[in-house]
Amino acid sequence: MNNKITFIILSSLISLSIYAKNEITSNTSSYTSIEEKDCRTLDSDGVGSIQSCEPFEDITVKVIEGDLRQSIILTREGKEYNLNFWSIISPMFSYLGSKIEWRHELEKPKNLKGMIVRFEASDNFDNLDKHSSYLVVSKITKDNMCVVAKVPPSEEQNKVARKILDSNKSLPCLKEFDANQTK
Repeated sequence: MNNKITFIILSSLISLSIYAKNEITSNTSSYTSIEEKDCRTLDSDGVGSIQSCEPFEDITVKVIEGDLRQSIILTREGKEYNLNFWSIISPMFSYLGSKIEWRHELEKPKNLKGMIVRFEASDNFDNLDKHSSYLVVSKITKDNMCVVAKVPPSEEQNKVARKILDSNKSLPCLKEFDANQTK
C-alpha cells in the first residue's frame, strides 16, 4: 500500500513539474522595430508625426507623436486600437523604445497574447532630464487590444511584463491614469 501511495505522489509531482515547465515555455517572443529609421512617415507637421512601422502577423503598427509625447495605434481588419499611452501611462513628455516585443504561443505567432514596449517618461515638467523607464503591457485578443499594465523600473521588469501576458488570466483594460496603480 505504501508503494502505491508513493507512486501516486511521485506521479503527481512529475505531472506538476511537466505542467509548470510547459507553462513557462509555452510562450515566446518575436520582435519588430519601431525606430524612426525603420518606419515610413505618413504625416508630419511642426507638432508631431505619424509613422507606419513593421507589422506583425495581421496587425499594422503606427507610432504617433504629438507635443513631445509618443504612443502606438494598432490596426487589424480595418479597426484601429489607439493605445493612448499619454492618457493611460503618463501625460509627461515621453518617447518609446526601439522595438516591440510580441508575446505569442511557441511556434504559433498568430496566437498572440499581447505586446510589450518600453516607454520613457519625464518624471515632472520642472526637471525634464529625469525620467522613468516603464514597460507598457498591452493585451491582444480577437476582439480587443488595450493597455493592461504599466511595469515600473526594476531588475525583474521584463520577466514581470511577460508573466502578466503569460498568466492566461482575463486582463482588464486600464482606463485613463489607472496605471498609477501599478501591477
